[in-house]
Amino acid sequence: MAAIGQETKFRVEGMDCASCASKIDTLVRRMPGVQDVNVSISAGTLTVLHTSESNLDVIERKVTGLGYAVASLTAKSGAPASDQLADHDHRTHSHDKKLAGLHGNDDAPMSGPWWNSAKGRLTIASGVALAVAFAVHYMWPATDPWAFIAAMLLGLVSIARRAVMAAVAGIPFTIEMLMTVAAVGAVIIGAGEEAATVVLLFLIGELLEGVAAGKARSSIQALTTLV
Repeated sequence: MAAIGQETKFRVEGMDCASCASKIDTLVRRMPGVQDVNVSISAGTLTVLHTSESNLDVIERKVTGLGYAVASLTAKSGAPASDQLADHDHRTHSHDKKLAGLHGNDDAPMSGPWWNSAKGRLTIASGVALAVAFAVHYMWPATDPWAFIAAMLLGLVSIARRAVMAAVAGIPFTIEMLMTVAAVGAVIIGAGEEAATVVLLFLIGELLEGVAAGKARSSIQALTTLV
């Protein structure tokens, strides 16, 4: 007889696209004791139906390992309400600190203007680096393609780290891995300029996804307060 499932909901910050949701869904479904998974991009939540033998701390650590901040929204049974709230705040703060050490916190939520976010700063820095690389290319052609390679690496490091994290978690085929392989391959065939440009465009796309997702969540939250 199958064990009766329990439902636990997590808040996931930095999940801005269908690819992010798919990675989290695939990872959590593979974990022991998990019966069903529901990932909501608009709400920024992960709902897991699991047996009592499931280790929720391991689920949080695995999802955090992909580069997202995770905190449980479901109260622990048997604990006083005040302890549950304090534990939730502590866990949220702890996960935010962990995320700050991952690839420049570029998947952190945007609580202010996009240019003040880590992802926004990385995109701006990559754009400036690419502009400098073009200037160096025209003024000192002998330095080609090293200026473009440096500009590419500035943006690619965070992407490659996420690709490796997902691969270690058992999800090797991700958009980050595809971008990493494509950029490195372009450099190998002598197309450093194209590699740096593609990496910048990828970062811009991610930034726009984050801005759009943040506005959508804000609109949904504002709507729920009116209902």
